[in-house]
Order: sequence, then C-alpha cells, then structure tokens
Amino acid sequence: MSALALDIDYASLTDAELDTLIREATAERSSRQTVHIPTAVNASPDRYTWYVQDYVGRNAAGFGYTSLGGDRLDRYGAGYLEFIFVTEDGTFIDIEDEKMLQKYIVTGQNIAPNTEMKYIYQTDSSGKEYSSLIDFQSVTTIDLTVRRMDGTLSGDPVSFELIPITPSPDKYTQYIRNYVGKNAASFGYTSLGGERRDRYGQGNVRLNLVADDGVYIEPENTDLLKQYIVVSQDVAPNSVMKLTFLKDSQGKEYSNLVDTQTYENITLYVHRLNAASSGTDPIPGRNAFRDCLRRTGSRERVQGRT
Repeated sequence: MSALALDIDYASLTDAELDTLIREATAERSSRQTVHIPTAVNASPDRYTWYVQDYVGRNAAGFGYTSLGGDRLDRYGAGYLEFIFVTEDGTFIDIEDEKMLQKYIVTGQNIAPNTEMKYIYQTDSSGKEYSSLIDFQSVTTIDLTVRRMDGTLSGDPVSFELIPITPSPDKYTQYIRNYVGKNAASFGYTSLGGERRDRYGQGNVRLNLVADDGVYIEPENTDLLKQYIVVSQDVAPNSVMKLTFLKDSQGKEYSNLVDTQTYENITLYVHRLNAASSGTDPIPGRNAFRDCLRRTGSRERVQGRT
C-alpha cells in the first residue's frame, strides 16, 4: 500500500518507525512523473552572446561531458558551463561514473533557461581578438537538482533551495554562490597548496569547512568530503565580490592576475550525512515534525507533510 495513502496512529510510532515512514513518503512523492514543458532556447546571434539551455527532464548522463580536469561541462560556443549536481538525499554523484549518472533525472536548475551569457575575448598585443580564448564570461556554473529515476533515497532527504545567482556584469564583479544543501565534495577543488577553493572569475576563494562533529576535514580526502553536506555559510548567496587586477609598468591591467578581492574566505558549516549513530538530526525540523504528529495523536495522512 502506498506510504502516502496510509492512515496511521502517529502517537504509537517510535522515532525509527516515523523516520521510515517519512523516508518512504518522500521517495514515493519523488518518484511521481511530472510533465515538463521544455523552453525553446534562443538562437545565439553572435559569438559574444549565448543562452542557457533548459536541462529539466533530461537524464543526467544525456548532456555535457566530463573534462580531463574532473568537471562536468557543456559547451557554449568558445565557452563552457559547469554543472553542479545536487541530490535529494545529499548523495555525492561521481560525474566520471556514467552508469551512476544514468540513474538520475534533472528536476530543476537555478539559472533559468534563456538567461543571457555574455563573452569577452582575449586580445593579442595589437588588440586583435583571439577566436577561442575567453577573457570574461558572465555565467560559469549552474546548479542542477536531480532525483533517482526509481524514486529511492539512500538516506534522509535534505533541504536545498535553487537560488538564482546574479550573472556577472564584468570581470571586476562576481556573486557568491549558494552552497547550503550541497555535498561537500561536489564543488570546488583542492589547490596545489592543499586548500579547498572555488573559482570566481579570475579569482578564487578559500573554503573553510567546519564540521559540527568536530572532525577535521582534510581538503584532499575526497572520501571524507563525500560524507558531509553543507548546512550553512557565513557569506550569503549573491553577496557582491569585487576584484581589482595588477598592472604592468605602463599601467595596463593584466587579464588574469588579481590584485585584491573583497572576499578571500568563505566558511562552510557541514554535517555528516550518516548521523543516526551520533544522535543528531540531519533534517532541520524533523524532530519538531515527529513531536507535532505525536501531539495530535490523530489518524492523518502523510501526504503533503514532508
């Protein structure tokens, strides 16, 4: 019988039974097929202007490619758009595992279809533009929420909000991304200096990972990163980040040498996904939900409550 259709005496259930019920209801709701009407994408008028595609409804393995650098990308003219996959249960998606990607379908994107992407190209010493070397790109990453096609969850559902990030108007201005709800291994990179960082235009910021269980998270330990999900960040999404560039002896700016930037660090507070043994709760509000169900002592439907 459907978990969404059961009449249940919540007051008589244990925490474990309630958790199982919540998980089953969420999985069933997730597995329902929804009709997505794809958005027709505008044609690019020139090599300086491109438009973000509609990815909702696509199989995660059905578009883009995994680069030699370990990023999942899609080509837009001479530029690229990087994908960050976000699952319902915080599971890390190995973008080099095609079979794993094939199990997921895209349910949402934080950059709307037909969002304009503007390019500026690098120039040679005589001021002539290179045909394939991009100096600036207004949109570089996109968050894609995905769910397993069979509707199953490997753990408790986690909260993630698709926050549209403002496109960058120029190379001097970037906007901080949303990290809350993402698996800690799904974004950024480990620098040669052993720090976890994320790129912002020609600059980058250091990501300070703080675990609520006190564990030191070594940036180079990918297996450990996969076990954590971001629950908060100390710099809000869409905060403005300003960059200035170094100049040569003639006062001309270098195209890729950053002099100053208004944010150099972002602290990300993370929680271990498998938290049952620690007695902590990875879903904000779930304990309150349990208590509310028990207080009513009534026989109600789970539908719409998860």
